[in-house]
Amino acid sequence: MATATSEAVARGFFEAQDRMRGGPDPDLCAPDYVARLASIPPMTLADHQGFATAFYGGFPDLVHAIDETFAQGDRVVVRFTLRGTHRGEFLGIPATNKVIDVGAIAIVTVRDGRVAEIRGEFDQLGMMRQLGVVA
Repeated sequence: MATATSEAVARGFFEAQDRMRGGPDPDLCAPDYVARLASIPPMTLADHQGFATAFYGGFPDLVHAIDETFAQGDRVVVRFTLRGTHRGEFLGIPATNKVIDVGAIAIVTVRDGRVAEIRGEFDQLGMMRQLGVVA
């Protein structure tokens, strides 16, 4: 698969989540999809959909602002910023109405035009500081 096509699949993966206000979109994921995000145990598609739905529940205006992508072979690196307003409970934290601007990076593995795996890291401590949960 051409790197441009892999990059388009990876971008579409994040854009679909923002459109759906949850996700990931099962039509964009391989049958054996797995997500490895930060310190969270590996997630199946259903697990990731539940996590994403909870995230969007806490941050209903959340967007993945894609800053850059680059690909090599079947892997695409996506650097993005999570932006949103904390308007609902998230991880037991009541709404603070504070805005987050959190850096993140993901390595997306594309197989047969679908996302097979995502390995992502985001600034969890920075997000908690922005919410006023930690100093």
